[in-house]
Amino acid sequence: MKDLGRRLPTTVALIVFSYTAIRFLPIPYFAALLYLLISLAAWELLRLTRPSRHVWPLAFSNGLLVALAFTFPWFDLGLALIGCLLADGLFFLFTVNGRERLDAYARDWGILALAVLYLYFPLYFMLELKKWGPNYLFFMILVIAIGDSGAYFVGSAIGRHKIYPVASPKKSLEGLIAAVLTAAPSGWLSILLFPLDRGPSPAKAMATAAVIGLFSQLSDPVESLFKRAAGRKDSGSLLPGHGGVLDRVDSYIFCAPLLVLAIHYFW
Repeated sequence: MKDLGRRLPTTVALIVFSYTAIRFLPIPYFAALLYLLISLAAWELLRLTRPSRHVWPLAFSNGLLVALAFTFPWFDLGLALIGCLLADGLFFLFTVNGRERLDAYARDWGILALAVLYLYFPLYFMLELKKWGPNYLFFMILVIAIGDSGAYFVGSAIGRHKIYPVASPKKSLEGLIAAVLTAAPSGWLSILLFPLDRGPSPAKAMATAAVIGLFSQLSDPVESLFKRAAGRKDSGSLLPGHGGVLDRVDSYIFCAPLLVLAIHYFW
């Protein structure tokens, strides 16, 4: 109950903030907000992975190139990634000046690449959904929320078979199945509540929602591995009762690109 008292105000604030931003912000402002939120998540990821030097300015710069590529049609994504590669390479070339830093060279560059490929790149697919219309984002968010609720209540009640003993010891096979089964009908509910211009049939909406429900349950424990490796319960403490920003966006890392692919090739 004490934890609920801490979580509830933050939950309400997040719902109001998210709805207002998704529904009303113009694309450039939404893109800027998305960059800020992903950068906060990237900062938390860097604190968890602990590179040997302060690489966060370069991580944010790489993220900015990806953000520009997703925001403006004249800024090519391939050129953005090449820019990241050149900037990172030159940075390490001129800062690796001792054996200790040389030993950490591959790991540090890997962490930088991780920030781009694990956070900025997949999460900016949320901007693609926003460009098609706010309701596409609401579709994804509602499906994930209902699937997560189904997994939590069923897993808490009858969960017996653990599937991620290291990443998420409390998650069970029963909860995973419940996430898929509860997410599926939420796809039909979502297109009723939030009609889509390029809307699928109810059957396709439910099939897409079931897959999103599955992958949201896979995306979360992947993020949890970073916390377990760092010996942390949460990625941060910015959101009282909810942990950090990375804890709130982890499900979207797999699901945002997946939904864009489904819209393109399945709907």
